[in-house]
Amino acid sequence: MRWQQRVRVGTGLSCWQIMLHLLIVALLVTGWMSGTLVRVGLGLCLIYAVTVVMMLALQRHHEQRWREVADVLEELTTTWYFGTAVIVLWLISRVVHNNLLLALVGLAILAGPAVFSLLAKDKKLRDLAAKHQIRH
Repeated sequence: MRWQQRVRVGTGLSCWQIMLHLLIVALLVTGWMSGTLVRVGLGLCLIYAVTVVMMLALQRHHEQRWREVADVLEELTTTWYFGTAVIVLWLISRVVHNNLLLALVGLAILAGPAVFSLLAKDKKLRDLAAKHQIRH
């Protein structure tokens, strides 16, 4: 087994995903040490939003090559979602000082996509069941 495969099996992440995480941590530490953490956090969130928009735009592209790029971007956004959610929650906490409201926003940010995905999947299953009724 190659070392990249061992890393993938051991961590669940590819080497480029690990390098991306280390780069983001380095950016956050640099921003913290230089006093520009808010700007760095906003910049990272903006990069994430641009990546999501590009992924959504390229997923329906007529050329296979661009759909493959969208698949890479989808893996990237899936990997990076939790970190971005924590950065967004931290940025909101700089403005909002109500702990209950922050907890609700945090719950919505972290659990929202999972609940939305489950509801969308449930709707697809109901549509599939209606189209393919079993006859006895």
